Amino acid sequence: MQRRTTTLIAASATGLLALGAAGYLLVDDPEETIEPVRISGVTASDTSGSGEGSGGGDGTTRSVDGLERLTGELRAGDDPDDWSVAGVDVDFGPEQWLLGDPEQADLDGDGETGPVLEELRALEGREVTLGVRYEEEDGEDEDADRDDAEVFTVDGKTYRDPDGAAPWEAAGGKGGADRDAVATAAEKAVGEGARAVDVDRSDDEDGAGWDVEVHGADGEEYEVLLDASGKVVDVRADTDKDADDD
Repeated sequence: MQRRTTTLIAASATGLLALGAAGYLLVDDPEETIEPVRISGVTASDTSGSGEGSGGGDGTTRSVDGLERLTGELRAGDDPDDWSVAGVDVDFGPEQWLLGDPEQADLDGDGETGPVLEELRALEGREVTLGVRYEEEDGEDEDADRDDAEVFTVDGKTYRDPDGAAPWEAAGGKGGADRDAVATAAEKAVGEGARAVDVDRSDDEDGAGWDVEVHGADGEEYEVLLDASGKVVDVRADTDKDADDD
């Protein structure tokens, strides 16, 4: 049976990180003790007003907004960016970025840091504990079920910076390709005589990549995925078109 556990951790300027790793918890009952989600590479924040951080180590000095703990079996869906834990869809990043083989952390604990998808597939079917923030739409009832969450830690390892830009946002800001270059790369990936008919920027806000519809010389339609730099990461038959034809 899956377990879904959520615990609020590390919030506001007084909710500091201790010993460069652990986020303190905010609880209504001061007598209640709850184990914190540990975040590596971050030192304690300074509240003296001097502007200088306290603590040691290699981390960056700052406070961290609240995360919640989500525990359960990690399950994969049909697409590279489709993952869930205890009935919650968990976001490890957009598809184009994941297919570009980025390396973030040794999530599976084998001593080596590999591409994110390889690390996640090694964890598939295993129970994991994630540090997450639930995605809530404007005007959503506070008591509504929360079924989407962004992932920041995996079994105590930092997956992405809780206070900084997402890694795919940073990747998108480094010399992103223009639309014409993307169309040309997509046509080349499909083959001679192919023609790009629709070029869309995926995840416009974070610049994660491109999604291009291409008509092949064989009469088939293809979906070509490219990362933010214009590198082709996947070519697939347009199954949506086949479904519409049926």
